[in-house]
Amino acid sequence: MRKAFRILLSIALVLTLLGTGKVKASASNEEDVLAYINGVRVNAGLDILTMDSDLSEVAAVRAKECAEKFSHTRPNGQAWNTISSISKGENLAHAVNSNQQKPENVVLAWTLSSKHNENLIRESFTSVGVAYYQSDSGDTYIVCEFK
Repeated sequence: MRKAFRILLSIALVLTLLGTGKVKASASNEEDVLAYINGVRVNAGLDILTMDSDLSEVAAVRAKECAEKFSHTRPNGQAWNTISSISKGENLAHAVNSNQQKPENVVLAWTLSSKHNENLIRESFTSVGVAYYQSDSGDTYIVCEFK
């Protein structure tokens, strides 16, 4: 119960900061995902992450792959980390409606999953790449690669 309260408080803090202009709201879902992740990290007393364009390219490939096979195992049968030597962690999300696609809901779902939350608050991570991909069926796949 305390963990859920802290998570909701963190998200409320980020929403407040976005609304007051202290953290600029972005038109990009990817940048918003990063802002929410950083809200979780700040609440945990950690340094914020930066967006890495190389990791974003890796995340874009993985997001497209997830439309084919939603798994940490790639469609070719290899593990997720075979995509690139720069990626040290991966979070995935599959959204079937617009509410699930919202960056705040993506990050909230990750915080409620212990393994995904471990990546969000891993002290050794310094940067991320985030990508959204919408399949022909209309489902959206969101990938966050960590370094």
